[in-house]
Amino acid sequence: MPREIRVAIAGIGNCASSLVQGTEFYRTAQKKIGLMNDKVGPFKVSDIRFVAAFDIDERKVGKDLSEAVYAEPNNTRKIVQARPIGVKVQMAQPLDGISPIAGDKIQQSKAKPSNITKVLEDAKTDVLVNLTPTGASKASEMYAQAALQAGSAFINATPARIASNKVWQSKYKKKGALVVGDDIMDQIGSTVLHKNLLSLLVDRGIQIGETYQLDIGGGTESQLALDKKRYEIKRGIKTAAVAAAVPYKFPIVAGSSDFVDFMENRRTSYFWIKGEYFAGTDFTLDMRISLEDGPACAGILTDVIRMVKLAAGKDQRGALNAVSSYGFKAPPKRVPLENLNQELGWMPKGPRPN
Repeated sequence: MPREIRVAIAGIGNCASSLVQGTEFYRTAQKKIGLMNDKVGPFKVSDIRFVAAFDIDERKVGKDLSEAVYAEPNNTRKIVQARPIGVKVQMAQPLDGISPIAGDKIQQSKAKPSNITKVLEDAKTDVLVNLTPTGASKASEMYAQAALQAGSAFINATPARIASNKVWQSKYKKKGALVVGDDIMDQIGSTVLHKNLLSLLVDRGIQIGETYQLDIGGGTESQLALDKKRYEIKRGIKTAAVAAAVPYKFPIVAGSSDFVDFMENRRTSYFWIKGEYFAGTDFTLDMRISLEDGPACAGILTDVIRMVKLAAGKDQRGALNAVSSYGFKAPPKRVPLENLNQELGWMPKGPRPN
């Protein structure tokens, strides 16, 4: 039998679009440029197979996943024309409602919600990836429970507290299933760059005085950031992830600051760091990066999906701390990435996120 990783996706937004398209791209690409790891253990990106999908938007529900990834309000770059997958997007319960901030972007389907657990079981799903919008905490818990009941591993790419919640950890461990998260840390993005830059400066003897990281973007996630009630958790996670790079307390602000519709799926991040080096000499650092959100999210997910499959073959269960530290802003426990070898019997090649 061919080696495969059977993946379901909850939330067919820009990240899901890039993940589906990117997986298709790497099936035939001669050069694997842009991958963090060509192989994770024995698994290639081409081993990922999509077997189920869920959303609530009428422009996606009922469509083949290969069509739904291009449907509005998705606005990420078209990488390839995905071939028909034979997987129809199923309707899910819109438990959290639709944020009034981004309400004009979502057209809720009137289709009957599916039995998510049954869909996962029937599809023999290995991994369910949760890509629902920021603030959809009830939906995230619904998908976590469905994956648990189906015996599927659960990847929580959202800020909802699932992998970092001891109750969920205990449930998954008891079931013998795997859970990783929370809040995906992009392959290249503001958080991973900010925290690694601060870590470098601290290692060089620099005293950090204060810093900020402000993002503006045009994707739905950037628009949802205007909903302060929903976004407060994510802002706290980003701040804590960056602060963890420095072994002492200092003033820090990190998070999205505005939405610009015509930027579409692009995001620009501004960094500012003030500190002191030799003999108390002052310095400031200004930096800016502009990138596209969807591919940056999908880039790290291709690794995490394969890591979870590899861990399942090693009889791991419950929360995977090292995998979560590798790919997420708020892991259950921050551990050295060398621990990946203990969890997976495998280590990434080359530079790795911290």
